[in-house]
Amino acid sequence: MQIDKDLFFESLYKKLNPRSGVFQPIDNTNETGWKKVLDIKWKGGIHYIVEGYSHYKWGWCYVMRNGQFISTMSYIALRCDDGLKFLQHHIDDIEDGKYRNKKTWLEQIKSFVEERSLVSYMNNTKWRELVNDLMEKATWDCVQYKTLFEKNAPEPDVFWNLHGDEDFNFGSKTLDLSEIEWMKIKHVETVREHIGLLVPDKIQTIDHKSLILEILQKHSIPYEYNEAEQTFIIYGYR
Repeated sequence: MQIDKDLFFESLYKKLNPRSGVFQPIDNTNETGWKKVLDIKWKGGIHYIVEGYSHYKWGWCYVMRNGQFISTMSYIALRCDDGLKFLQHHIDDIEDGKYRNKKTWLEQIKSFVEERSLVSYMNNTKWRELVNDLMEKATWDCVQYKTLFEKNAPEPDVFWNLHGDEDFNFGSKTLDLSEIEWMKIKHVETVREHIGLLVPDKIQTIDHKSLILEILQKHSIPYEYNEAEQTFIIYGYR
């Protein structure tokens, strides 16, 4: 059922009390897809965002600071009194300081690095350049990595392809490249060809060392080489 979008927006502004927050301008001309229907900003850069679908029946709400989430996303019914009460409750929580000391993910990473006196060796631009080239050119299982908040490293002989990695393929939580503590790139590809049930697989090895070196040098990425593992190691932090 179609509703009058102007009346919908007007009802949000009339029925919700932003307290000390300020309603931000919203473009309500988009007729299709998910879109922002509410943005309230407080001092300190905190925003309360509500997104709704084209019919404005259902929506998502969340709290952000500096373009980063400091709350989970909540699914709500927008066109009912309970939904408006839910939104007002969130607004009141923000006003009362619930999110004042909440850290964004980047702030958590910064605190973690400072507490452990780690030194950064990479930035997001270099990581992105490396990952993009690996996804395009390194099609074998060649990568393993450890993030700052993981207690244990992957098993030494376990490598995978970035195309099959949920963190780099828009999963429910994509990886922030600032999280990567180190990444290993194995340049030797093992190709198995199945011959038959009674015949051992034919195994062929292909060495891509020159390709990986070319990528690393192209983007001026610092690395160490482990001869025993035949891997290049790129440190995000040490």
